[in-house]
Amino acid sequence: MSAELISRDPHLNRLQDEGFELEVRELVLLVHSVPYVKRDMSLGRGTLVCTLSLDTEGLTSSPQTDHTMWFTGETPCHRDGTPMTNIINNSKEATVGLDIKVRHYFSSKPEGTGRYANIYNKVVTYESHLGAAARSHDKTANARTGVMLASAEDDSPFAIPDSASARYGIAIANRKLKGRIAIIGLGGTGAYLLDLAAKTRVAEIHIYDDDQLLNHNLFRSPGAPELALAKNFPHKVDYYAALYARMHKGVKPHPVRVTADNIDEFAGYDFVFVCVDKGSSRRVIAEGLVRLSIPFVDTGIGLGLDENALDGCARATFIASGTSWDEVAAHLSFGDDDEEADVYGTEIQIAELNSLNAIMAIMRWKRWLTFYRDERNERNATYMIEGNNITNRGA
Repeated sequence: MSAELISRDPHLNRLQDEGFELEVRELVLLVHSVPYVKRDMSLGRGTLVCTLSLDTEGLTSSPQTDHTMWFTGETPCHRDGTPMTNIINNSKEATVGLDIKVRHYFSSKPEGTGRYANIYNKVVTYESHLGAAARSHDKTANARTGVMLASAEDDSPFAIPDSASARYGIAIANRKLKGRIAIIGLGGTGAYLLDLAAKTRVAEIHIYDDDQLLNHNLFRSPGAPELALAKNFPHKVDYYAALYARMHKGVKPHPVRVTADNIDEFAGYDFVFVCVDKGSSRRVIAEGLVRLSIPFVDTGIGLGLDENALDGCARATFIASGTSWDEVAAHLSFGDDDEEADVYGTEIQIAELNSLNAIMAIMRWKRWLTFYRDERNERNATYMIEGNNITNRGA
């Protein structure tokens, strides 16, 4: 996608046509071989670096939303060797993107608007700041070398460019979210889980459910429905796979019920989210995942009506690989389905409770992968509506 971006973006393409050495790494732009003057008035070459902000068409934004750039070289100076404090904001070493080491942070706002009209103007302006001083010593010093660099194609699983990771400096943390995951049950909680998982870098998201999508399901689904995809009562997994293919390339639908007969195919997954509402199904799935040593989060919602006010809870239980069955059975409910129906009454589902339950589950998974800092390592978390609080229980 990086090389393709340079070729179709008119401003990046113009820079390359003029001879700038461009490279794009996961939406971080590098402009190599920019000449500058060192403190001893000798000439050097460094690299200008900035994250790329894209518009809804996937092209660099115009005007630019950020007027700053980083630099990898030594302290850039005027022709007499005095540092360019007019553009150097600070000289703290930092890492941009995954592994780009930078040494100086520049800030030079255009007069008037304060924003560059496009990425071309931004790069040319910063090159002029550094290059003009260099050319006062050597008129051939120019960043327009004509060297064509091959921008490596990234391994992004996203269907659209991920401009958020570089913009917010979380590319390294996001790399921890990888592998193949599965979601069993695409009811309310499972659908919200897919919505959140589709915004991570996991390679594949396999979704399992043999139910068809009905109108009432749309009232506990993330976002507004896509009615064209919902025609003719498709399987839930087919509807959501088509919908989220616009965000993530690795969503794989499985319109089947997970039973003891097919649970072994989960041996190839790195993590599983269980979003079923029947105790008997939960037992079969939990027994299989424990036997296969696959870590998982089991979710559950219990809601009831009391004098026309809803009350109940949302639960997320984390089971690490290697957990004994006795420990698992102590934290999960496998009561027969009739008993569970009595407890949950009418099996009420509310979008915000489904969403909260999915958030609890996805955050537990991310803390397990150290995406978030975790000092609790809880086994079970339960949100209680009446008290508006979350209680945590350890292993």
